[in-house]
Amino acid sequence: MAYAQPARDPEGSALRQIVRLGLGPRDERHLVLTHLHRDHTGGLPDFPGARVHVHPAEYRAVTDPADPHHRHSLDRFLPAHRAHGPLLTPAVADGSAEWFGFPGVARVAGLAGEVLLVPLPGHSAGHAGVAVRDGAGRSLLHAGDAYMYHGEIERTPPSAHPAFAPVQQGAQTDAGAVRATRDRLRALRRDHGDRVTVFSAHDPWEWARLTTPTPLPAPAHPGD
Repeated sequence: MAYAQPARDPEGSALRQIVRLGLGPRDERHLVLTHLHRDHTGGLPDFPGARVHVHPAEYRAVTDPADPHHRHSLDRFLPAHRAHGPLLTPAVADGSAEWFGFPGVARVAGLAGEVLLVPLPGHSAGHAGVAVRDGAGRSLLHAGDAYMYHGEIERTPPSAHPAFAPVQQGAQTDAGAVRATRDRLRALRRDHGDRVTVFSAHDPWEWARLTTPTPLPAPAHPGD
C-alpha cells in the first residue's frame, strides 16, 4: 500500500460508480476478472450475490489444494476479499477455440453478449485477458497485468517502466511465460491493430490516451 499510494477515494469504487448510473449492488449479477490478485478483488464484497467469472486455470489454482500454484494464489487473494464466499465460476473452456490466434479461450456463460477470457499466462496461474466487442465492431482486450506499461508492447525494443517492473517481477508465476505473452501482444497489436484495441489495468498514460476524445480536425478553410 505504501509503495502504490492508492487514492483511497470511495467515489472511485465500482459500487459508487454504478450507483451514479442508477443501479445498485444487486443489479450486478456477473463480474469478470482477469485474475484474483488483491488489487483486482477489493470490490468483490460490495457485490456478494454476483457470479465471479475467471479462467478455469485461475479457478483451479484458487480452489484446488493439489494445484501447484494453490498457495501462491491464495496468498494474493486476500481473506478479507473472499470472507463473504464469492461465487467463483470457471468460464467454459473450448479446447479448439481461438481468438486472433490465442489458444485456450474460455467463454463466460450467462451473459447476453459474448465475453471471452483469453489466456495471457505468466502473471498468475490462470491470468487471462477479457475480450469484448464494442459498438463499432472492434474488439477490446483488457489485458489485465500481462504488461503494466505501454512501452512493453508498443516499443522496439520493449521498454519497461522502472516503477512497475519490480511489481510485476514480485507477483508473476512464470517469467518466461510473461515474456512470451508480451511478445504475442506485440504481434497482435502490430498485425491486428485496426481491429483490436489492447489496454492494461495499470498504465495511467495509456488509459488517458484511450479515454480522451479525439479532437475534430481543423477546417480546411476559414468559415467551413
